[in-house]
Amino acid sequence: MGSSSRGSRMEMELGSFYDAVDDNHVQRTLEAAGDTPVVVDFHAPWCGPCNVISEPLKQAVHDNGKTFLFKINVDDQSRSAAKYEIASLPTVAIFKNGKIVDHFAGTRSEAAIRAFVDKNT
Repeated sequence: MGSSSRGSRMEMELGSFYDAVDDNHVQRTLEAAGDTPVVVDFHAPWCGPCNVISEPLKQAVHDNGKTFLFKINVDDQSRSAAKYEIASLPTVAIFKNGKIVDHFAGTRSEAAIRAFVDKNT
C-alpha cells in the first residue's frame, strides 16, 4: 500500500491511498473514477479523531481491494471542503460518478469502518 499525490484514474491502484494535491486534483480524480467507488477522507493534521481513524480506514480500503482512498486535507483544499459542505471532521464519504452516495462524520470502530467500506463497494 503506497501513497501518491498524482495520477489519473488509470494510475489509481485499487486498495491504495492517495493525497490530494489541490482542489483541481480533487475534482479531476473524483470525475475520472466514474462508477468506481472512491472512499474520501476529509481530514486535517490537527484533528485528533482524524488521526484515530486514519490507519483503520487505510487498512479497510486495502483489504477490500475494490476501491481506493483519497485523502483531502481540508486546510489545503478548502474549496473542495466547501463544495461538499464538510462541516465536521473527520468526514468519510463514498463518491460514485463524482457525487457523494454515503458518508459518516466522527470516529467509528474499526469494524464499523470496514462495514461502511464493504457496504459501499
